[in-house]
Amino acid sequence: MNPSASLPFPANARAASHTEADEEPPHGDLVTVTRVFNSLEAEMLRGCLESEGIPVTLGDVQLVQTYSVGLALGGIRIMVPAMFADAARSTVDAFEHGELAIDELPSDSEPAAAETETTSTFGWSRATWIALAIVVIVIIAF
Repeated sequence: MNPSASLPFPANARAASHTEADEEPPHGDLVTVTRVFNSLEAEMLRGCLESEGIPVTLGDVQLVQTYSVGLALGGIRIMVPAMFADAARSTVDAFEHGELAIDELPSDSEPAAAETETTSTFGWSRATWIALAIVVIVIIAF
């Protein structure tokens, strides 16, 4: 008896073993447009490319993060479908030249409030610290 025969699968569902090996990705073959050695930089590039409407895939990012073998692998591959390669390269160039950097805050935003510096640890007053010091001296002395 086949154990999977009793599972509630639709009759027209294809089994995973019957997938086509030659099926193309939705946008065609992937092309590596650049390589980076830092996963943070790779994620920033992914965000820049996706904001331009370019689908992007990061190759070897898990290996680089887990085993720190970025130099041996040649870095994290930034891959896009071939039809988006030219647009992706121009976006990567703009990213590398700092053209996508945010130079200043928008005019309608208020500046962040300055942090106040506390003068004592735990917010205790000077009198509390003096009382604590006296108690410690008395305990040590006797």
